[in-house]
Amino acid sequence: MISFKSRSGLDFSGNAGVRYVRTGLDSFGTTTVPNQATLNISNPYSSRCAIAAPPAGAPPGATPSTPGGVCNLGPTGYALLQQFAGVNSVNLYNQAKNSYTYWLPSVNLKFGVTRNLIARLAGSKVLTRPDSALIRNFQQITIDGNGNFLSTVGNPYLKPATAWQFDATAEWYFSKVGSLTVDAFYKDVSNFFYQSVVSLPLQNNGVTFPLLTRGPANYNGHGKIKGVEVAYQQTFSFLPGFLNGFGFTGNYSYIESSGLPNSFLNGGAPVTNVAAQTVRGSLPLEGLSKHNVNATLFYEKGPISLRAAYNWRSKYLLTAADVIFPYTSIFQDASGQLDASAFLNVTKAIKIGVQGVNLTNTVTKTLQAYTGDPAQLAPRSYFMNDRRFSFILRGNF
Repeated sequence: MISFKSRSGLDFSGNAGVRYVRTGLDSFGTTTVPNQATLNISNPYSSRCAIAAPPAGAPPGATPSTPGGVCNLGPTGYALLQQFAGVNSVNLYNQAKNSYTYWLPSVNLKFGVTRNLIARLAGSKVLTRPDSALIRNFQQITIDGNGNFLSTVGNPYLKPATAWQFDATAEWYFSKVGSLTVDAFYKDVSNFFYQSVVSLPLQNNGVTFPLLTRGPANYNGHGKIKGVEVAYQQTFSFLPGFLNGFGFTGNYSYIESSGLPNSFLNGGAPVTNVAAQTVRGSLPLEGLSKHNVNATLFYEKGPISLRAAYNWRSKYLLTAADVIFPYTSIFQDASGQLDASAFLNVTKAIKIGVQGVNLTNTVTKTLQAYTGDPAQLAPRSYFMNDRRFSFILRGNF
């Protein structure tokens, strides 16, 4: 890292440098093929799938029926499933090795336009390694209600997500504790993580079955993030009397993101080919709302400390693919929450107070693209978080 600054009248400084990163991974894991007992297919088709009389208490006119599930495979498919599973479970052991290296340059520039106005420019390449939960070397196999195999896997071959990011910031300090900041930013993200759903074959006992497999993958396209943030903070010390203890801090950000693949523009049908379905640009990046607002009003004077904070964000993508069929994308609806606290310093060492969380009693709502089209969303779930109050006694010794 090299630091520099001007020696003339212009207030100019900055730094530039590059980092070298190398990472290695060695992972062992197993795939367990469930046996006949686990799948409840030990008995022959004729008895396992025999027509059953209506249960006691069934409505008048109810007719005998054939069990569903694996029985939907028919006698031939059921026999192949029995051969595939076998009497004893089979553990398939594997070892995965992965390594990667990156050069990560960065540059930061600062310009003192005036005594109270500062401009900053920054550019860098950064990386984010996948969480350990994503790179676990495992495969979990289950069977759905129609007798189709489903699989959940980890991916020890994941690469880190990388991004070129650029920021341009203007900071105006108009008082001792008062500032207005505007930041414009742009990020170009590569190899970001998403949940891919593909059909992969698995062979056992001479029989091959397709597995509808869900697991983490690197997207081979690019994700774009761009936006602007405005932040303001000030203590109102110019007000008379007790009012000069008030202050405010808040920010608003507008973020546009795109590039995450949507595998389900075909109406949510399971994939039937081996290659991952990656329709470019149909979803935003996970966890990013287009509009974000945070506002805090506070009062600090003498022994009294009061604070009320409200945050709100617009709808955002929770996951590109649900963990259960039909594996379509899930969004969290727009929501806001108000929290507040009040504290009193009884002595220099003892403080009492009360905190309230979710005073607006906000209900968290999730939406799902059941048809596969992210423009057509319907309610999926509702979570009651309730209002929560805490009475606090703090001591410093």
